[in-house]
Amino acid sequence: MGNTERALIQRLEERFRRMTVLLYDTSIRPQVLEEEVLPFIGEDVVFKDPWQQGEGRENYRRGAAGFHCMFSFDFDIFQLNVQLEEGHRGGRAIVDGVMNLRQFSWLFTYPLRTILVYDFSLVGTADGDLKPVVHVHEEMWSLGDMIAAVPGVGRFYKNVFRKGFSHGFLAASALCRRMRGASATRG
Repeated sequence: MGNTERALIQRLEERFRRMTVLLYDTSIRPQVLEEEVLPFIGEDVVFKDPWQQGEGRENYRRGAAGFHCMFSFDFDIFQLNVQLEEGHRGGRAIVDGVMNLRQFSWLFTYPLRTILVYDFSLVGTADGDLKPVVHVHEEMWSLGDMIAAVPGVGRFYKNVFRKGFSHGFLAASALCRRMRGASATRG
């Protein structure tokens, strides 16, 4: 990888870090999202998470503003990586972190491990630079992580249900292996 490519990746990582911080900190005003995030969102953008999927820049804008109005959360970034496609026409940014849901912060903060994926193309700007344009923004998180973070329920889920299910799975696996081994010796 040459110096030019490294510099481009570094600029893109900074852009996606800033975009993530703005999108996932509900103390940010919707006007800031309009000014600093929307210029990097494609008209054909698709947003998806485990519960919903929406298409189009206007729906994305309304959804982001709605999240900032209805919910309280921020995001701790643990890792961020940008990979470019061959020919540098686009790429993918992956962000690994925790979305801290603070809706009931007086009671508890709900940490939800989250992976964000931004698929983007690179377009030239008037000043000759390259700008990422996001076409897919996917938010991934685990239902198991959601259950584990619920006060009271989480301890039972982690210490009883998961361990019990694991023992049951291993017992079923042993039975299956034994049955297959018995049928293999007969065949």
